[in-house]
Amino acid sequence: MFNAFRHWGVDGGSARVRLLGLMLAIVGAVAAAVALPRLPQDWHLKILAPGWMPHQLVKLIEYSNDLQVALVADRPAEPHPRIALVLIGEETLADLPYVSPIDRNLLARLVRAIDGLGARAIGIDLLFDQATEPEKDRAFLTTLASRRADIVLGGGDERTPMNPRRRAWQDSFIDKAGKPFGFFNLRYDVREAEQSNVVRARAAAQPDSRYARSFAEAVAATVGTTAWPSSRRIPWLAPPRGGGDTFITLDADTILLAEADPQGPLAHAIEAQLDGRIVLVGADLDGRDRHPTPLTLVTGEEMLGVAVHAQILAGLLDGRSIEDIGAVGHAVLGFVAAFLGVLAGWFAARSRLVLSALIATGVSLIIATSAITLWQSQEIVPLAALAATLAAGAVAGRFGRRWLGG
Repeated sequence: MFNAFRHWGVDGGSARVRLLGLMLAIVGAVAAAVALPRLPQDWHLKILAPGWMPHQLVKLIEYSNDLQVALVADRPAEPHPRIALVLIGEETLADLPYVSPIDRNLLARLVRAIDGLGARAIGIDLLFDQATEPEKDRAFLTTLASRRADIVLGGGDERTPMNPRRRAWQDSFIDKAGKPFGFFNLRYDVREAEQSNVVRARAAAQPDSRYARSFAEAVAATVGTTAWPSSRRIPWLAPPRGGGDTFITLDADTILLAEADPQGPLAHAIEAQLDGRIVLVGADLDGRDRHPTPLTLVTGEEMLGVAVHAQILAGLLDGRSIEDIGAVGHAVLGFVAAFLGVLAGWFAARSRLVLSALIATGVSLIIATSAITLWQSQEIVPLAALAATLAAGAVAGRFGRRWLGG
């Protein structure tokens, strides 16, 4: 059989060489099975840099992983029952003398109106890192202090580029407000931090930071939810089956119109939508604070930052999570990936073309396995880690053949 393969660059060699290759593959596979479940989540990112593997293959792995997550996203029958969004758009700011920072009198009115419409809590997804007009800044702080609803603020933690003056102003403002707060940062856990804009995971806090929780976690804790899922993957909600938005979404102008006539039909209609809900306030301005997510593969649209926070918050409130495959399944798949990788590297050591084809075939098998696992058990297979294991095994097999097999 091996004689027939030599034409294609697959060289089995003598019985001794074949036995050495098989033994090396078994040793590598056992090592992978033991080590993979214990390695940090992002170990494979160093191996899967485009300099090590074809850029197209890296993108295929990322695409396949995101597609898995998008396919397991829950699709409810109606908008989330506990969260609503209020967005400050271009039209709301059109008549104001400046756009950034957003006028604090406008924000004070908006917070008062949302509070008066029965919101359970109000999370403000806006940076407060510089002064505006002193009277307006003071009036806004006074408004925050006198609301019935719980107020949650946010800010950029130490990982956010910010000059010392602005950071000091932000810290001072948060201290004066005396409200719960969390960090806004969305991408600091895995590949997102360095090479991709896709938001996939709930970011962890920076060690020893005053920002001990993310913005969404701070909001969840304020309304009594303090137990987070161990998995940091964001359990995305797809748009409702009947159409419409994932979360009730209102523009700031509509809220301010309702405030102007608190007994009118508009105010009563909006109160029915916001009463008892957590309301996240954010900006919807052209080209700002938009992020690709796994759902972008389905919807074709990037997601507003405040909507990403709402997605994270919804998962925390509901106790939903996207689980990765367990340690046993990870070990089994790692064993197979390493075993096949070493065999490919050993027996195709003399042909880079054949070795590349075998690696590509192995990655395709991993992707197919992940699809079956997703279908059968709703668990995410670590595609990138397994592909890295396969590639590392192939490299080890190739160099092992040169050193040991002759």
